[in-house]
Amino acid sequence: MIKNMRRGLMAAALAFAVLAPASPAQADEVTLVDGITALPVAEEIRDGYKRELYPHWKDDDKNGCTARNDVLIAEAIEAPTVGAGCSLTGGVWHSYYDDALVQGPAGIDIDHMVPLAEVHDSK
Repeated sequence: MIKNMRRGLMAAALAFAVLAPASPAQADEVTLVDGITALPVAEEIRDGYKRELYPHWKDDDKNGCTARNDVLIAEAIEAPTVGAGCSLTGGVWHSYYDDALVQGPAGIDIDHMVPLAEVHDSK
């Protein structure tokens, strides 16, 4: 359940950053509310969505661990044991949502900043 509880705020901040002027000399300042209100809204189109079209949890850094396991290792408050093929056992993580400690990687979800189906729908 290690999820970045700030993901919603970060998404809003990123959206705002795109709408915010690079410098005050270029345009008037935009408030966060105005920036969010200015975002386009459209119907979602789920046609053709297949999760496998969006490869994820890859080993982009070629260290033998998927991105999911890289995150688990990095965010552990007690490191897991890393076995063959980067299999993880043990370890403890802090859940930001309910202030609980989670034992073992099986009880933890690592989420995308934007759900894959939303990426598809937003094309």
